[in-house]
Amino acid sequence: MKSLILGILIFFSSIYSTYACNGVSQEYLGEVLVESREGLYQDPPAQDYARLIAFGLDTRYGVFVRSWLYFELEMVTQKLSMQPDDQAAQLRQQILFNLRRKIDLE
Repeated sequence: MKSLILGILIFFSSIYSTYACNGVSQEYLGEVLVESREGLYQDPPAQDYARLIAFGLDTRYGVFVRSWLYFELEMVTQKLSMQPDDQAAQLRQQILFNLRRKIDLE
């Protein structure tokens, strides 16, 4: 019985270590951020940010994604303070706020 439990523990720990060591590259995270920014600033803005949200929910990359969202939101907010009737900036602000909220509430 002890050997069976030990075998199961070894099996699960080997599976965990296999997946834990296969982290996502920094280049891929950068590509996702660049793609998300390009999608945000195209006309009309992209609606699919699933990969960005997935990175934001990952504890290894969440702080970086949240920081990126914070600074993008600050830039859009500053633009809105200079041009309050800019509809595109208002839409970007709403999208960024909702993305940050989706990540923070999970």
